[in-house]
Formats: sequence, C-alpha cells, structure tokens
Amino acid sequence: MKKGIIFVVAALVIVSLMVWFSCNPFQKETKSSNLNVLDESDGTRLTITCTIAVNGSTWDGGGQTIIAQGMGDGSQSESQDPIFTITNGTVRNCTIGAPACDGLHFMGGSATISSVRIPDVGEDACTVKRSGTYNVSSFTGNSSADKLFQINDLCTITYSSISASSMGKMVRQNGGKTWKCTIYINGASLSGVSEAVVRSDSTSTSVRWRSISCNLAQSSWWYGNFSVGSY
Repeated sequence: MKKGIIFVVAALVIVSLMVWFSCNPFQKETKSSNLNVLDESDGTRLTITCTIAVNGSTWDGGGQTIIAQGMGDGSQSESQDPIFTITNGTVRNCTIGAPACDGLHFMGGSATISSVRIPDVGEDACTVKRSGTYNVSSFTGNSSADKLFQINDLCTITYSSISASSMGKMVRQNGGKTWKCTIYINGASLSGVSEAVVRSDSTSTSVRWRSISCNLAQSSWWYGNFSVGSY
C-alpha cells in the first residue's frame, strides 16, 4: 500500500515538473530538443507550449523562429493564447511562425517590441491589454485577416518603421469605447489595406503621423471622428 502511494506521488511530481519546464521561458537556452533546428532562414526554431511572460526584463530571441503548439490555430478566434505578455519589458529579434495565435500583449508600464516579424498574423499581431506607454519598432507583419494592432485600454503608443501587407486596418481601438489613445506613427509602409490605417470610435483619441505610404488614398486613412495631424 505504501509503495503504491509513493509511486503515485512520485509520478505526480514528475508530471508537474515536466509541465513547469515546458512553460518556463527561462529554460529556452537549455532545452536542446527545441533548439538548433535549422529553418529555411538559417535561424533556429524554439517550440513553446504556453505564453512567455516578460516582466521587467528584455527577451532577445537572437533571430529565433518561435513555433507555438497547443496555443491556438492562428485564426480570428478570441480564445487563443498570446505568444508573449510584456510588462515593463522588451521583446526583440525574433520571428513568430504560424500559428501566431494572439501575438504579443502589452500588459502595463513601459514596454517595447523591436525587430519582430510575423509572416502570418493570427488573431492580432499585438494588443494593448492594459494602460501604459508602448513602442513598436522595426516590425513586419503580413496576412492579417482584420487588424494588425489592437488597442483595448488607454495608452500612448508609438509605431515606428512598420512594414505590413494584407490587412483590414493597421490600428483598431476597441469598438464603441470613448477613452483616449495617443497614437504616433513614425514611418509605415503598408500594402493591401482594405479599410483604414487607423479606426477608432473615440472622439478624444489623437493620431500624429509622418512618413506613411499606403495603397489607400490619404482621405481614406482615418476611420472615425478623432484628431489627426502630422508631426
């Protein structure tokens, strides 16, 4: 009887450790089974099974391609997990392969995304989930079924050196909301845009922009009654 109990307890401990290690981003440098698999870009591939939480630190992918398993199918489903959550931190230098699930989430404070590529955007490329001050720079995103960037809380956010194709709109503030966003766009090359560069239902939101190229006529860049000006 005692041997049976000991065996069950030992098995539970082993399973728990396996789950923790599979979801612990700090193990990414030592999980050799998920690294050093060459992809077509001569980078390395990192397989993850749950969200990487970046809190008060910098996560530098070193050019790796991240592949998510069991976190979503890259569709427009709202139930998918994000690849990263970022709070007072930075994510940089990586490619998020398909399925890109729910992309990257800004969770508060001051946070940055830099030199990230998503060749096949999932539900969204990046979402503001909580208020803060955010920067997205040197970002490439393609094949977004709806919007590239979603804003769900008041914030000041700057998008710089954005290259994107095939989307409904580049930025969407949560529909029907009246709180203020301050949006800066400093360089964006956009193609295959079907609706707008920015859409917002808030009259208090402001957009300041420079150096945008887009397939839409400039008169169609802004969808909503918010403040727009160059800077």
